[in-house]
Amino acid sequence: CLQVDSRGSPQGEKERKLYAIFDAFSQNNGHTTLSDARYVNALKLFLSGVTPLEYQAYQGFARVGRQFSGAGARVACQMQAIDELRHVQTQIHAMSHYNKHFNGLHDFAHMHDRVWFLSVPKSFFEDARTAGPFEFLTAISFSFEYVLTNLLFVPFMSGAAFNGDMATVTFGFSAQSDEARHMTLGLEVIKFLLEQHEDNVPIGY
Repeated sequence: CLQVDSRGSPQGEKERKLYAIFDAFSQNNGHTTLSDARYVNALKLFLSGVTPLEYQAYQGFARVGRQFSGAGARVACQMQAIDELRHVQTQIHAMSHYNKHFNGLHDFAHMHDRVWFLSVPKSFFEDARTAGPFEFLTAISFSFEYVLTNLLFVPFMSGAAFNGDMATVTFGFSAQSDEARHMTLGLEVIKFLLEQHEDNVPIGY
């Protein structure tokens, strides 16, 4: 894969390191080293709450990218769609080890549509995906990527490290390194929208 993350590291190299840690965690029965078994409940919440949102983001960016005529916007949306799909896959793979030993991780997509406290993020993404391309990019690339992912991934990965879950820590850092690229797209969208109105001061003055 030729895609490069915010530190200049090829994605293929990141993937090899990521799955090497997943394999080591599984082979060494990493679930037995958790400091608190209740932590698995947090994984269930993450898998049923966040992973389906990442998949909706992938679908949304793939659709929005087809609506733009400019090559820059189309490629940016394509790259982000690939990132979001990779996040979904790595999250599922990181937590698949727990599915062998704990109940409640096997049907997260089904639960996402039925658990009442997930109705807010589900509604947010459904509203964004059914809006126009600029509304989607503002809601997801700017609001979601800037606000929620930083508040979500960084503390969650710290909690995973505290509990000895190195597989989840690794996928979290892998995903978070992509977020800088995602946030840049969100800023460019906001800048573009502001520059369209003649009453606004030109950006950079």
